[in-house]
Amino acid sequence: MGDGHAHPLGQLLERELGVEVGAYHAYQLRLFCTKCSIRDLLDTVTITFTYLKRLGSIAVRWLNEARRIFSEERLAYEIDDGGIVHPAVDKEFQRNRQATVAGLQAPRYANSLAAFERISDELASQPPNGKDAWRAVFAAVEGLFRLMFPSATQLNAGAVETNLPRLIQKLYSSDPVALRAANKLLASFKDWVDASHNYRHEPGSEEPVQPPIDLAVLAISAGTAFLRWLIFIDQASLPKN
Repeated sequence: MGDGHAHPLGQLLERELGVEVGAYHAYQLRLFCTKCSIRDLLDTVTITFTYLKRLGSIAVRWLNEARRIFSEERLAYEIDDGGIVHPAVDKEFQRNRQATVAGLQAPRYANSLAAFERISDELASQPPNGKDAWRAVFAAVEGLFRLMFPSATQLNAGAVETNLPRLIQKLYSSDPVALRAANKLLASFKDWVDASHNYRHEPGSEEPVQPPIDLAVLAISAGTAFLRWLIFIDQASLPKN
């Protein structure tokens, strides 16, 4: 990118990031990128790609170069086709995330989607905030659960046992094998809920420490899978028009 784009892009970054860039030449943009915070750097990738898209194919070439640099430097992030940077936990994790975001697009799930989208921001922080990422996926699951069952004041194992078995029985009653498997997964869901409460900050209790990142990623992956299952159960249970 030449000097001709440095100043307008620098001004755009200043407006979007709320930081001083002061770029009139390309080298000043490079200098900003070496000194800014990791969060501002990741946002700069997205903003720059968005800026370049109006210029045509240069945007794709720039995006591929940015991906090459991230890969060669073994950065713990990956850039999607929209120029948005995500933590590169693993490919399966990202596939699960994308599938879940797609399932949450209905207006009915807006609150759960907002909570779920916080996961990437928490994992992208330095160091990764596994505790708040875990809390975010729990909030997404709890939001959907309480939408399905308005009488449930919170998501806990008791609320799961009170509300979900009848829907599972109705969904899988024609397939005894599937019903047995679904009930086993229901027990796993209750265990996941109980495990998640260890990292929730209840009033009057001590703030829990950060979970090991491998444990947090496991819990987030499991919570994401349970969230997709709840979406399916909810959709199957809604009145048909």
